[in-house]
Amino acid sequence: MASVGIIGGGLSGLVAAKTFLRGGFEVTVFEKEDEVGGVWARSRRYPGLQTQNARDTYAFSDFPMPSHYPEWPEGAQVQAYLASYADHFGVTPRVRLRTQVGEIRRRDGGGFVVDTRPVGAPASERNTHTFDQVIISSGLFSLPHIPAIPGREAFEANGGRVLHTTAFHDTSVVRGKRVVVVGFSKSACDVASVAVEPAREVTLVHRSTAWKAPRFLFGVVPTKYLLLNRFSEMFFLHPRAEGFERAMHEKAFGFVAWYWNQVMGALDMDLGLTKTGLRPEAPLSDVGCSLNMAPVGFYEAAQRGALKLHRGEIARFHEGAVETSDGKRIPADVVIFGTGFRQEFPFLEPSLQRIVQDEEGTFRLYRGLYHPDVPGLGFCGFINSLYSQLTSEVGARWLCELFRGRMKLPPREEVIARIDEHLAFRKRERPDAFTGGACIVPWNFHYIDDLCRDMGARVRRLPQNPFREFLLPVDPSLYADLEEELDARAREARDRDEACRTPETSRSSSNAFS
Repeated sequence: MASVGIIGGGLSGLVAAKTFLRGGFEVTVFEKEDEVGGVWARSRRYPGLQTQNARDTYAFSDFPMPSHYPEWPEGAQVQAYLASYADHFGVTPRVRLRTQVGEIRRRDGGGFVVDTRPVGAPASERNTHTFDQVIISSGLFSLPHIPAIPGREAFEANGGRVLHTTAFHDTSVVRGKRVVVVGFSKSACDVASVAVEPAREVTLVHRSTAWKAPRFLFGVVPTKYLLLNRFSEMFFLHPRAEGFERAMHEKAFGFVAWYWNQVMGALDMDLGLTKTGLRPEAPLSDVGCSLNMAPVGFYEAAQRGALKLHRGEIARFHEGAVETSDGKRIPADVVIFGTGFRQEFPFLEPSLQRIVQDEEGTFRLYRGLYHPDVPGLGFCGFINSLYSQLTSEVGARWLCELFRGRMKLPPREEVIARIDEHLAFRKRERPDAFTGGACIVPWNFHYIDDLCRDMGARVRRLPQNPFREFLLPVDPSLYADLEEELDARAREARDRDEACRTPETSRSSSNAFS
């Protein structure tokens, strides 16, 4: 039985573990936190954290979220759901919690060596494990980034607090304080919204704005019908678009432009973007992974002045204040950074890291999952999409098919060329949405379709009702039979191979070794 070590017990690590267990692998999961869940674990989540997706669109294909969950589940509920998923599919006994991975290196003769130790333990307590394959699922959001800004020591010495959104666990930290939140990401805007009520004052400092969508447009139309379906994705021209999709952009580009103007106008009117100066400069048609749901009350607080806004970035800390890039001083007792995460693999030996990530930190991975020069090493959870649970689930199945030898990749030169082509396109067409090459927004369905084609699976999951599949929000349950479909195809291929072996061929083959 082949063995696989999985680094990370978040959403992607758990679905990879479940997938490989069912594929007949011996699975071990290493998780540094004291519970599974990744960004949803209690040590990472902030007050008011909720999903960006409605409940049914954020579930795994074969494990619906509980029906009593709200439409947008809270962080603790998502963690409980993931823990229940791990229990249900037998993953929990395979997870080693509070375990830090020190190094992953190649093993002589094939496979990998993984060094681990208990979190907080000295290096002398190192344990060494060997695996045939390794899947890295530490994800895009595991290493919080706070920029180095002069004056921080004096600010903190004078009683100020500086933290990342992942370390903001209790609103008592901001109660009665002057709070500055940095960034315009989902977490920055979430935290700013949560802090408005308990804080003395809240200022959001941001370099640029980004498009956000309300949960219900004008309080009526669920936005999932506008963003999370194949219909809306068709209005973004894909580089390999064919048929009606390409014809629409070539022959009806005026209609496409009209469509985007209507959508942007509706969002502006509903959220009061122009009134608050928060309307993004780039058109919505250029959107990437910065697109997210508007926090409840965020734009309302900005309109009434309860949430102050300042365009710029922090250049320096002072005692009791921060100074922005335009020289303005903003009083501050607490500064919370929603400035993203570092995309690093500190545990990969240098020779491996140089292959899968370039000097600029860009991931050089085919389909965001694999590099042909490191056979047996997979990556699950390094694709930034609008429904990450589904892209990770189908991605885990893709890796399992590859490692089981049931799927063949194109020749190495072609794979490398496709990696280069994808990265060049993202840099050229969506430079503000590059995110290390890991972003696939807005072409989420195109990405999943590519994975299905690679595996030889059906792209259209609901052929009996194509209009539903095209117009309704993403439905993960349509992929619940993917494993069964691929197993059936493998059996058919095996039966064909056996049928091709005539008795004469079998006898001559046997005689050759007698």
